[in-house]
Amino acid sequence: MIKIFYMMALIRCIWVIMMDLKDVNDDSILVFEYFTAAGVEDLSIVSEAVELIRSLVSDLKDEDIYVLLAKQFEGIFDDLDFDVKTIVLQEALEDWLEREAYVFDRAMFIAAEGDMNLYNLTKLLESKEIKVYGSDHFAVKLASDKYETFDYLINRVNQPMTYNILLNPKTYWKKAIQIFFDKINGDYVSESDYDTVPIMQKPKDIPVLDNSDRDVVKKYKLIAKPRFGVDCENIKIISSKRDIDELENIYPNGSRFIIQEYIPGDVCSVCLISDGKEALPISLNKQIVKIDEDGGEYLGGYIPYEHPQKEKAFAVAKRACEFIPGLKGFIGVDLIIADDVYLIEINSRFTTSYVGLQKVSSINIAKTIIDVIDKKVAIEDIGEVEYSNKVSFCKDENGILDIRIGE
Repeated sequence: MIKIFYMMALIRCIWVIMMDLKDVNDDSILVFEYFTAAGVEDLSIVSEAVELIRSLVSDLKDEDIYVLLAKQFEGIFDDLDFDVKTIVLQEALEDWLEREAYVFDRAMFIAAEGDMNLYNLTKLLESKEIKVYGSDHFAVKLASDKYETFDYLINRVNQPMTYNILLNPKTYWKKAIQIFFDKINGDYVSESDYDTVPIMQKPKDIPVLDNSDRDVVKKYKLIAKPRFGVDCENIKIISSKRDIDELENIYPNGSRFIIQEYIPGDVCSVCLISDGKEALPISLNKQIVKIDEDGGEYLGGYIPYEHPQKEKAFAVAKRACEFIPGLKGFIGVDLIIADDVYLIEINSRFTTSYVGLQKVSSINIAKTIIDVIDKKVAIEDIGEVEYSNKVSFCKDENGILDIRIGE
């Protein structure tokens, strides 16, 4: 009897879903944001996620969209002045997509690189022969990996020197980082090859290093980051040789992370729209981040940001995007503006900046992306993007994103 009851409940659930999808046609677009569709309830994450999906749905209000939501988020569009067709999921997002997504020919979604969510969801939808209004899965994979991005773009755009580190007690990874640290501070010179930090040398070839200044805070610093990570998570500033030991408390044994030259300066980002070949910068944004010896935290930002090197920042971001095949849709490029402009990383997705930009931009960003990828509009025909006002977006003490127009 119990088995029959559960079977009937399952049939009713599937029947409701099919009823929701009965009117799907060639013009319909499947829309979702990962956290609000998967049911993640972490307030510091969900606050941004809710604003992102509300912004995307607002941009697409004139399109035939179907929005996926977890049960606890089904009311997030109730205050909008237009109707939104939602599909409330009774199961895991990936399971629903695996079974039902084939009904759609087109999709636009928001997800972050954490746990390879952006890559896996893109690949899943592509496997269903669904046109994704975002980057191809191989471009997502490349951009999600900070070291692979650096390696692919080396000598193509200006970047801080970066090394890939494997944390393994059987290797000499600490010595490798110390050599890099000593070298940028002028304390290490190799007679054989001054310009090379011997990351790949055998342990027997590594010289005995001077540790007498182990606790001395040096002028030039390094920064450690996960190869795959978002929003300043698990970063560490290396100001002294002792800081190198603390990396074992941040990264697990066997993991890979990157070490970069730390470049102080203006932390900025550029938002772009790309058709996969040509990219158009649409805004320079100031990022508000807290970075110190205890780590880093992304707090928000504001748009637009005027800077004397704005055009150079646009040029670096555009060049980086156009070198990566298959990078399409909304792209966020993180930069440091100091004596020069340095590429830090590429986000092949809608970033938090979109929340602010969507409210003040002279173009409908999501609709423009669709038209560009569908080849209805050429990148060069979009023209200069203007802003109706300034907008800031910052997390308050509770982790809730506070959006203020005119500030």
